[in-house]
Amino acid sequence: MPAMQNTRWSIVQMIKRYGTSTVEELVQALSLAPMTVRQHLAVLQGEGLVTFTEIRKGPGRPAHVYTLSPEAEDLFPQGYDKLAERLLREVSLLQSEEIAHLSEREKIAFILRRMAERVAGEYAGEVRGNTFEEKGKAVAALLRQREGTLSEWIQTDEDFLIQDTNCPFQRIAREEPELCDWHVNLLTLMLQAEVEVEQCIISGDSCCLYRIQQTPEPSEHEEQLPEVPAPLTA
Repeated sequence: MPAMQNTRWSIVQMIKRYGTSTVEELVQALSLAPMTVRQHLAVLQGEGLVTFTEIRKGPGRPAHVYTLSPEAEDLFPQGYDKLAERLLREVSLLQSEEIAHLSEREKIAFILRRMAERVAGEYAGEVRGNTFEEKGKAVAALLRQREGTLSEWIQTDEDFLIQDTNCPFQRIAREEPELCDWHVNLLTLMLQAEVEVEQCIISGDSCCLYRIQQTPEPSEHEEQLPEVPAPLTA
């Protein structure tokens, strides 16, 4: 947890989750007095972590809508070291014939697909549950605890959603959107389900939102996860 006063950290987390927040929304969610919320927001502004815009909804004073600054993203889990380690591992295992006829972008996609297969395989034994929903909650918990995505599993009337309120490699993903495809592949393999992207942080949304549609369970004779080469040992 960042070295920050608890109430201010709660305010930052709420703004992170919803993308924007007003004083009134923070008051209601955190059960604080309006003056208290304003004082904490003023401190966060002074630290360069929060900015606001004014929105006029009618006569009277305009409402302030607060958002996090780019600097505030560093308060949340980052995954750049883990990403680098995984990519180096996959590159070390590449066979020249596997990528001989691929374009530069196809090579990146190939490596990221292999990485998704390997990570899904590593997590497979930890995704337990008697129902699809239980397995989905287990996947969200794993992503939250081990990948830093702050994932939540949500059930709707029709199907399921996974909401990620943090992208642990956001800066790289803005330049290399294939990383988003990697995450979709990882969810697909871990859940054995169809995954559709509905919102994306790097597209300007407040969260990444994935619609999950359960597919029929594979038979015991079907291979659930592709085999990938084992890492080289010293």
